[in-house]
Amino acid sequence: MQIKLFKLSVFALFCAIFAVYGLNGSPAGAFSSGPIASRTGAPGELNCTACHMGAAVNSGGGTLTITGLPQNYSPNQEIAVTVTLTQTGRSTFGFQLTALDDQNRRAGDLVLTDTARTILNSGAIQNNLRQYINHNSAGTNATAPGQGSWSFTWRAPAQSAGRVTFYAAGNAANGNGGNGGDFIYTANASITPGTTLGNFASVSAASFSPTAAVTAESILAGFGSGLSQNVVSATVTPLPTTLDGTEVKVKDSANVERSAGLFFVAPTQINYLIPAGTANGAATVTVLRGATAVSQGTIKVESVSPALFSAAANGLGLAAAVVLRRRGGVDTFEPVTQVVGGQIQAVPIDLGPEGDLVVLLGFGTGFRTVDQSAVSATVGGTASTFVSTAPVAGLAGLDQANILIPRSLAGRGLVDVVFTASGKPANTLQVNIK
Repeated sequence: MQIKLFKLSVFALFCAIFAVYGLNGSPAGAFSSGPIASRTGAPGELNCTACHMGAAVNSGGGTLTITGLPQNYSPNQEIAVTVTLTQTGRSTFGFQLTALDDQNRRAGDLVLTDTARTILNSGAIQNNLRQYINHNSAGTNATAPGQGSWSFTWRAPAQSAGRVTFYAAGNAANGNGGNGGDFIYTANASITPGTTLGNFASVSAASFSPTAAVTAESILAGFGSGLSQNVVSATVTPLPTTLDGTEVKVKDSANVERSAGLFFVAPTQINYLIPAGTANGAATVTVLRGATAVSQGTIKVESVSPALFSAAANGLGLAAAVVLRRRGGVDTFEPVTQVVGGQIQAVPIDLGPEGDLVVLLGFGTGFRTVDQSAVSATVGGTASTFVSTAPVAGLAGLDQANILIPRSLAGRGLVDVVFTASGKPANTLQVNIK
């Protein structure tokens, strides 16, 4: 049966000028292209002295500094950081740095901004994978007399990680290709989260269920405070990602962040579209005003999570639907609700004479990818013999469920409609059968 559609080496130091000898007894190379991971002196780690012997750590009269960190950070904030190693009379330098929370886990992301002097690395400590940034071959060259410097960006976590500490180690090498006579330094600096973000609670804009999961490309309603200055609705397609200076970012379980399309924004509510490609699992949703995070929450993303719109726009009561009647090969559409005196009332569905096919076209979100063999519905407790679904063309996130109304229901009055996709029932709505 065909149904018409109705119009989301710091290493510290490069263990790097540590000479490795080949079979012929001559230097075969060194770690000048970058130190091995886990040499920052952070908890559970060694520092550059694991490869470079000589004076005690921090005893050479030089300095290793970490600069650029403000006192506080906000979620997803990007901060420019510089590590500088100073040692009079030296011209070869290396470093490695990592950022950890108070549980010694990776905190945020280190981002390359100077690929000519720095590279990224990773290593596991006590079953926790840590990220490192350190010098590359060109990055061992001095940036000023007696000084080596490296710059990069640190992106804060999408949710507060508490205090974050940056651990760095550096090597002011003598450049002789050996592993002795180098001066090793360590340093650390901490940054704490700023003002606690407001809570942003998101639910399906169709069902408003506080417990149901959501899906990529489904329509959500998020609630909080201070979300926008004005009430502004989208007037173009594709949906804009900024309205009234407000943005919504969705960071999925794969750590990929995408901008959400916005239907409308208001000071206490935002309706938005989960971006296509959002991975299943826990995701973080952050609201930004003028690029500054103001509110944040989490959602659970699954492949299918059906929800139907109601006429009252609260997920309850009468269905937001129309009826398709096929009589003698001619299709007509009929309403199932009307507004009388400001009140929503049901328009009884007349099943008509034998031969009429009467199909309820319900509208919802969260089930556009469901296999057609995995959909079903009951009307008034009676199983429908025909159920199909499809995305509504041209309307972002909106899905359609087509449910044949059993003729045996004639005269039943107000009945429940229960639509199920992949074994998950949508919110129950009602229609009136004449």
